[in-house]
Amino acid sequence: MDWYWIVLIVAGGLCLLYLLVAFVIAMGTLKSATRPVAHTLDEARDWQQKYENWDFTDYDQVWKRQPFELDGIQGKLHGEVIYNDAKSDRPKVAVICHGHTWNRINSLKYANIFYAKGYNVVIYDHAYFGLSDGTHTTVGDKERHDLSTVLDYTRSIFGKDALLALHGESMGAATVLLELGIRNDIDFVVADCPFSKTMSYYRELCKKLTHLPSFPIVDIANAMARCKYGYNFRKVNPIEGVKASNVPICFIHGAADTFINPHHSADMYKASANPLSEIHLFDGATHARSHCTDKAKYVQVVSDFIDKVEARVS
Repeated sequence: MDWYWIVLIVAGGLCLLYLLVAFVIAMGTLKSATRPVAHTLDEARDWQQKYENWDFTDYDQVWKRQPFELDGIQGKLHGEVIYNDAKSDRPKVAVICHGHTWNRINSLKYANIFYAKGYNVVIYDHAYFGLSDGTHTTVGDKERHDLSTVLDYTRSIFGKDALLALHGESMGAATVLLELGIRNDIDFVVADCPFSKTMSYYRELCKKLTHLPSFPIVDIANAMARCKYGYNFRKVNPIEGVKASNVPICFIHGAADTFINPHHSADMYKASANPLSEIHLFDGATHARSHCTDKAKYVQVVSDFIDKVEARVS
C-alpha cells in the first residue's frame, strides 16, 4: 500500500474518532444544560442556611405569603406572592427569577432587598425546577414565555399601574433580559451574572471545560437541542432584549466569574440605551456569588439603584 493511502486512512480514522468524541461530549453538554440535577426546595433551604447563614424567620413567620399555580409551557408553574404592608403612592412589586439548578428558595436573599424597600415580591420555580412541572429547561428560551405568564398574573393582582421590577440571577438574569424583547410594561431590571449570547457563552464554556475546540461540539449539541426540544442556541440572545428596550438595567457580575465571563454583562451594559443603567463588578466574587461575597455592597447597590429609578418614574 502506498504511503499516501496510509496517511489518508490514519487521518480519516482520527477525524472519525474526534467526531465520535465530539458527539459524546455534546450529549453530555446538552444533558447538563437541559436536564441538570436540580435541587429540591428543602435542599436549597439547607444550602442557604449552611453556606450563606440565611435566616428564614421572616419567610416562615412574618411575611404574608400566598402560593399560586399557573399554566406554563411545560405544565404547572408554582410560586408565591409575598405581600408587603408598606404604604406607597402606587403599588410596587418585584418578580425574581432563580438560576440554573436552583428554585424559588434561592431567590429569597434578593426578595429581602426589595421587601425592605416596600415592594411586594413574586418568586416562582422555573419549569423543571422546584415544584414546577417540566421535563427539561431551555436556559431562558421557553422560560421567558413562562415569565410573561407570571407577569400577567402579577399585573392581575397589583394592577396595570403598579411599579414592576425584575431581578434575575444567571439563567434567571438571561430570562428577564429576554423578556424585555417581549413586553414593554417593565420599569427596571437587576441582572446578576447573565450571558449575552447563548452560542458564544456555550463556546467559551466548552473550551474552558474540555480544552478542545468548540466546533463541532457545541454545534452538535445545538442540533440535538433543536430536534429534541426546539431550543436553538443561536436564537436565544439576551443582548437583543437589551437593545430592543429602553428599560434601566443594573448589571451585577462577579469579577472572578469564570463560568459566565463578566464581559457578557459589560457588552450588554454598553448596548443599553437608558442613561440610568449601571454595571457593578464585585471583586473576588465567582459565579452568582456577588451577594454572598459582599452582602452589604450588594444591598447598597440595588437599594441605590431602586431609589434612582423610582425618582424618575414616580
